[in-house]
Amino acid sequence: MVTDTFTLSSEPLNRLNRLVMDTCQRAADAQMTSLYSYMALLEDQTREAAAIRNFKGIKGFLGNQPTRVKQVITRMSEDRKQFSEIAENFRNGAFELFRARVVANPEGTYQPKADVS
Repeated sequence: MVTDTFTLSSEPLNRLNRLVMDTCQRAADAQMTSLYSYMALLEDQTREAAAIRNFKGIKGFLGNQPTRVKQVITRMSEDRKQFSEIAENFRNGAFELFRARVVANPEGTYQPKADVS
C-alpha cells in the first residue's frame, strides 16, 4: 500500500528525469556530430595548407576560403536548427508533464508548511 502511493507520487519525477536524460543524450550526440564535422573541415583545411608549395598554391588556397566559410556557416546553421529542435522538444515535454500534474490536481491541495520559528 505504501509502495503504491510512493510509485504514484514518484511517477511524475521519474518522467521528468527520463525527459532530462533523453534531452542530455540528444544534446551530447548532436555536439559529437558537430565536433566530427568541424574536425573534418579543419582536417581538409590543414591538408590544403600543407600542400602549398608556391604562389599558385597560395592563390588556390585563398581562392577556396569563401567555400570553406560557406561550409562552416552552413554547418553552424544546421547545428542551430538541431539544438533548437532539442530545446523545443524538451520545452514541449516539460510543459506536458507539468500541465498533466496541474490538471490532475486542479484544487492545488499542496499546502506549504507553516513557519514554526
